[in-house]
Amino acid sequence: MRELQLSSGRRLRREVLPIDYGARTTINQLSNTPASTQRPDTVLADVLLEGPASLLAIETSDVKHFFVRREQQPYLELTERRYLLERNGRQQVVDGNNYRAQLQVYFGDCQAVVAALAKTPFTASALSNLVQLYNTTCSTTRQVGSLAAPAKRGPSVKILVGPTLGMRYNSQRLRAAEAAGQEVQTLDGVQADGRLHPQAGIFLDVIFGGRKLALHSGLTYARFGGVTAVASPDGSDQWKGELAWQGAMTSAELGLRFMPSLGSATQLVLGTGLTLPPIQSFRNQLLRYGTTSPRLIDNTHPVPTLSEYPLLGFERTLLPYVEAGIRRNRFTLLLHARRYGKENYYDPLAVSTSSYNYPAYSIRGYSYTTRTVSVALSLGFQLNSNSDRLPQAR
Repeated sequence: MRELQLSSGRRLRREVLPIDYGARTTINQLSNTPASTQRPDTVLADVLLEGPASLLAIETSDVKHFFVRREQQPYLELTERRYLLERNGRQQVVDGNNYRAQLQVYFGDCQAVVAALAKTPFTASALSNLVQLYNTTCSTTRQVGSLAAPAKRGPSVKILVGPTLGMRYNSQRLRAAEAAGQEVQTLDGVQADGRLHPQAGIFLDVIFGGRKLALHSGLTYARFGGVTAVASPDGSDQWKGELAWQGAMTSAELGLRFMPSLGSATQLVLGTGLTLPPIQSFRNQLLRYGTTSPRLIDNTHPVPTLSEYPLLGFERTLLPYVEAGIRRNRFTLLLHARRYGKENYYDPLAVSTSSYNYPAYSIRGYSYTTRTVSVALSLGFQLNSNSDRLPQAR
């Protein structure tokens, strides 16, 4: 089958075309010369206009190619290209697309086309109008060519969905909320997490008609915490301790993403939104000093050595998350940051003050404040195909 007509009105044709595969627009792929490296290849091209003079289009490696052919003439390729040029010891990026000069030579015998070239941008619609001008004013038949049928209006939004994988780093550092007392503030400055954890999730983006703004929703699962060494309250090796804060959490987020274009297949992604309170499951939440029980103050009064006062983390807040990254074809690489609300933690085991009122002996521990900050780097894969792209050369 040589031709294909889609229900959207798009018309595709298998054609042998002279394609310059060396044309580049991405900066890190540019060469120091604008030279053409054309070779014929069979591709499935968009038919934009068919008549005495016709116009086809394809896209390769983010570069747009248009092909014009008039009566009894071969195809003329018009393509985007950039190259590097050194001036005054500095390299500059130069636009090497000389399509106007090419068309002036190709349609030089048609004054109407030559006069219109200066106001013709390098777009499918503008080039179609220019070639159509030739058909109606200068072709041998003066016949109007058939333009590609306008695409039927589909849904104003596009839904993207897929999985994400990445790594998450949580920081939860405790700070003393009061002055030092009888014993050392063993948890002051202690990092309860400070580790990288694998993260997995799914995302669903509803992209609006302009393709630059999306409503984002996502669900992620990751572990957090670990076992952290803690100093001894009395400075001895016997009562060195550990803080075990470990578990897993599932988080849901809802926000907006702004996605300006960086090329035909690449977009910058900037987003923000709210994270719903996470669902947490804990494996350990305990603070322990030493291995024996009880610990004695003044060699007479016992103090507990194990506490399970909860250190929860990820407190809700109205502060939004922020994210930034790159979306290219089906892949999205994102850096995501979130600052949670302030929390309080109480350690009843290290003695701040103690008193003895016969027959009772009472002690008071230390209070701390803490706040969790999370940063995640994730790679998402879009399961939906991208219907916005032109067909690729094969």
